[in-house]
Amino acid sequence: MGRLRARALVSQHGVPKPGLWKGFSGASTAAKAAAGYLALLPALGLLAACVPQAQGPLLPYPGGFARGGLVEGRFSLALPGTPLFLDADEKALYAAYPYQLLVYGEGRLQSLPLPGVPRFLRASPRLVVGLEGGVWTEGAFYPYPALDALLTQEGLYHVDGRGLYRDGALVLPGAFRQVVAWEGWVVALGQEARFYPAGPTLPLPGPVRKTQAGACGVVALLEGLYLLRPEGLKPLGPAQDFAAFGEKIYLAPSLEVLNCKEVAWP
Repeated sequence: MGRLRARALVSQHGVPKPGLWKGFSGASTAAKAAAGYLALLPALGLLAACVPQAQGPLLPYPGGFARGGLVEGRFSLALPGTPLFLDADEKALYAAYPYQLLVYGEGRLQSLPLPGVPRFLRASPRLVVGLEGGVWTEGAFYPYPALDALLTQEGLYHVDGRGLYRDGALVLPGAFRQVVAWEGWVVALGQEARFYPAGPTLPLPGPVRKTQAGACGVVALLEGLYLLRPEGLKPLGPAQDFAAFGEKIYLAPSLEVLNCKEVAWP
């Protein structure tokens, strides 16, 4: 529903099909045309601050939930509508919209321009946003066609359905669609989970849809929710979406909050 809403917003404001910036100084024609759309969002933000929006899909984030533009939990604010993606780190909440990333932290809302429509968002360990032709970070744009990515001190890891890459170089072949960092491991997941660089391989009971790192292991959404560690995986129960923050796992649509340390490990 979030993607359909985003397409509707772009269509409504007449933004053409996006191109990508060729760096931070030379924007393509489509990126320049998106400026008109960007200019509308601050006004929408003012409206959101005045009118609570409690309708729309339920989105969990690390520390709480959002419905429509109304965010509750570790952060409390009204956004200008349902974001495509919502994530958070220790200090800030990130909401990704077409051509714009909103960052809320320390009581302030900041707007960062994006050179396209987001395909994924990861706040941790460092901020990355996936776009149609690359991966945006606060310091650089990487022209990698990624399905998922994460930025670490060692470099940018990404997966594209054919392998795991570090700074564009293949380090592990495989049909991986998600990548997450946990306890010194880089974990690539598809039909199996590989703990890189020299950890075990775990078969998965289905294709992976979403992953986040938690205090107890890698939380992965397949047909149900699972907790993964090098020694094995543990089912956590049904869910359609989730977010992990420390020991807590926030489930949608049930609004249930699990404590991972209450899960008995075999």
